[in-house]
Amino acid sequence: MNRRHPLHSLSAGFTLVEVLVALLLLGIMTALGYGTYRQARVSAERTVQSQTRTREIEFGIRTLVQDISQTAPRPIRGPLGTERLPAMRGGIGAATLLDLTRMGWSNTAGVQRGTLQRVSYRLEKETLKRSYHAVLDPTLTNQPLEQDLLTQVRRVQFRYMDQGRTWIDQWPAPNLPPDQGLWIRPVAVEIVIEFKDWGTVRRLIEVSG
Repeated sequence: MNRRHPLHSLSAGFTLVEVLVALLLLGIMTALGYGTYRQARVSAERTVQSQTRTREIEFGIRTLVQDISQTAPRPIRGPLGTERLPAMRGGIGAATLLDLTRMGWSNTAGVQRGTLQRVSYRLEKETLKRSYHAVLDPTLTNQPLEQDLLTQVRRVQFRYMDQGRTWIDQWPAPNLPPDQGLWIRPVAVEIVIEFKDWGTVRRLIEVSG
């Protein structure tokens, strides 16, 4: 009678226990590998989000700085045509945080128009919005073009340095004669923006001219 050696039987295949152990080890390694992959993916997504947020804030602050530093001494006519609005106006209970006339409006399309632009800023639902008109002296039929400049904004504050080097919370300065207040500009403007995620950012901008 031909009997197989016990060792020969064991070498013919794997036992159930060995298969279960192998599957258990494979499951553990798969779980560890997936955890590492998931962690790396989450880290990469956070890096992309952080870079996008940084670019947004840098662009928004740069736009503010350019607008304010290029303020032009040019009042505009109100929409009804019966009033004149100052070259810069802010902090006096208006619907907007800041209105100003700026120089250097680029004209890449070659349209026949001036280089002065009327710009307004307002805070709505934690978003700082920038708007401008296609014409310098708008009428009621001219609708502004608006963009979301900065998001997750808790607070925006502007302060203005007058010719006496005194910081005030509104512009034109209350002590200026009405005619002077239309065209005169502050020496500098301080911006304080409080973000929900970035904390507080402060910029001091010198007004040209």
